Amino acid sequence: MIIVIAVVAVVITGRGIESLRKSNYFGIQDFDVIMEQASMAALVLQEADPVDRPLILRLSAAASHLNLTLTKNAALKPIIAASPPAGWLDTFTRWLFPPDVELPAGGRRFIIDGRPALSLPVDSETVLLVRDLPSAFITDDFISPLSYYVSAFVTLMLLFSTYAVRGVTAPLARISAELNRSNGVSEDTVFDERGSEEVISLARALNGMRTRIREMLDTRTRMLRSVSHDLRTPLTRLRLRTERLEDCELREMMIADIDHINALVNETLDYLRTDASGEEAEATDIASLMQTIQANFADVGFAVTYEGPDRLTGLCKPNALTRAVTNLCDNALKFGSSAAITLARGGSMIRIDVADDGPGIAAHQRARVLEPFFKVDSARSTGRSSSFGLGLSIVTDIVRAHGGRLEFHDNQPRGLIARILLPGL
Repeated sequence: MIIVIAVVAVVITGRGIESLRKSNYFGIQDFDVIMEQASMAALVLQEADPVDRPLILRLSAAASHLNLTLTKNAALKPIIAASPPAGWLDTFTRWLFPPDVELPAGGRRFIIDGRPALSLPVDSETVLLVRDLPSAFITDDFISPLSYYVSAFVTLMLLFSTYAVRGVTAPLARISAELNRSNGVSEDTVFDERGSEEVISLARALNGMRTRIREMLDTRTRMLRSVSHDLRTPLTRLRLRTERLEDCELREMMIADIDHINALVNETLDYLRTDASGEEAEATDIASLMQTIQANFADVGFAVTYEGPDRLTGLCKPNALTRAVTNLCDNALKFGSSAAITLARGGSMIRIDVADDGPGIAAHQRARVLEPFFKVDSARSTGRSSSFGLGLSIVTDIVRAHGGRLEFHDNQPRGLIARILLPGL
């Protein structure tokens, strides 16, 4: 279909170019016509009386608009000898697109003053010299076939490019964009199975792979949620029995251990919750959320401050974002003595900083702390109860679900800045 459409387009385009060429709209000269006019003038001069030749020459020059002169052979020989050879490009052009009319016997081509010229024999001593001929590039013998070649090439390239973009490139770009959008938290969409046969096969395979991965993740999540949830019942019974112990010291130690286990279970359940993916994004006063978080911590005696505008509206999932910033504040207070929340808008991004005065995180470990169950106890532990190390993983999932990113920076003079960057409204 592409080739058929290209042929039709080339024929229609060629007809239009041919009409413009014949109307001499672009000033293109037909070398075959020039040769015919010059040859006819040479034949007439051969048959004419030498006395009449000047008049015939003037009439022929006026009728054909050619620069015609009669020259002796002896005078032309040094001119031809001094003529530079034709350039390789001109030679190649005439070989590629030769004129339909050949030079008559005794005719010669050469260069005079940098312009093509030719001579045609009139008698044994006289030749007809035709000067100031057009270059091979601006004659119809070159322009006409080249226009067809160029139009055919351009038409084919345009049609093939359109087919490639619509049938191959665009579907692959959609698949690539969807893969880049997938973050394991947001709901995945099915790849559009259209395009070439290979693209359809690729989209179908990726859809199948995504379905299998999602099923494995859902199975793991259900299993862990069930295990974590079922642990609460025996923990509750154990706590009730422990509280009836008479040994106060032993009772307090066992209750502390039970509380620790219960906190680990709660942390696991928090990690397995689907707030970030299930909650819909909405226009929210993020400044109000940050102030509420700060007030909640301050009400129970923690040194948490807020710095930023009184109102800043952005598109977010309010419950999930509150949970993420709360986790960052918990980390800051766990490994430092205070936390500072800073909210600002920078260009098209909304920046939320949670700074602490703790020991910080080494640069080579900042990527790993985002992994589930990874802990940097040796660097940031202060002797308080340990956890599974899921807090930052929860924050990462929530930030990804918002289409943002989580960064870590050094705080001055000491400590760490956890920075959330979210796309603005």
